[in-house]
Amino acid sequence: MTGSSGRATGASAWALGLLVLLPVPFLGPLAAGGGMIAAHDSLSRQGPVAKQNAALARSWGRLFLIVSTALLLLQLIVGLVRLTQPSAPATGLLPQGIPLLLYVMVCVVHLVVVLVALRRARRGEIVRLPFVRSA
Repeated sequence: MTGSSGRATGASAWALGLLVLLPVPFLGPLAAGGGMIAAHDSLSRQGPVAKQNAALARSWGRLFLIVSTALLLLQLIVGLVRLTQPSAPATGLLPQGIPLLLYVMVCVVHLVVVLVALRRARRGEIVRLPFVRSA
């Protein structure tokens, strides 16, 4: 994607993070993280701004993919443990649903970060996030 000046900005790597909005449960976040990681190779050849923005999008996508997958696996494990222990009755969503609630919160944070970064990248700025390195 190019900014208003016509130069490559790497915004398309951040735009792939919007795949989290896919209406298929649990597939959207996997596609978003994977797409952000995969976009780096093609965008890294389109100039310095695109390269830096694509590198940061790749780092954020990798972090999001690892955290969201780990939370889903943790929820699966908690659910399987609860199914195999019928002696303890399920009393509601909590505490068994804590990984799922954290997963939803991580997806919302991801969406906010992607929208802010996409806006900055479209302006031709190099996106900076304090908690992710672009290396």
